[in-house]
Amino acid sequence: MSVNDDTIKNAMDLTAMMAVSEIAGETERPAVEILVSFMNSRTGKMLYNDSTKAWWDGPSAIADSYLKEKNMRRSSA
Repeated sequence: MSVNDDTIKNAMDLTAMMAVSEIAGETERPAVEILVSFMNSRTGKMLYNDSTKAWWDGPSAIADSYLKEKNMRRSSA
């Protein structure tokens, strides 16, 4: 069975929005602020690169990856 590009894009979008919602809840920061930061992050770019299949891991794994990326960036700054 073949999955079309729209279905994959929708899965990526849904995963991103669920991850952003989870991150906003954990950090108590506005979802819009998190969304902008997330979409500009390495994790966000990885999620939308279909060759990585990162969206298969689900929103919690993506949220964890983003939070780790942000923590690493703060540590090295």
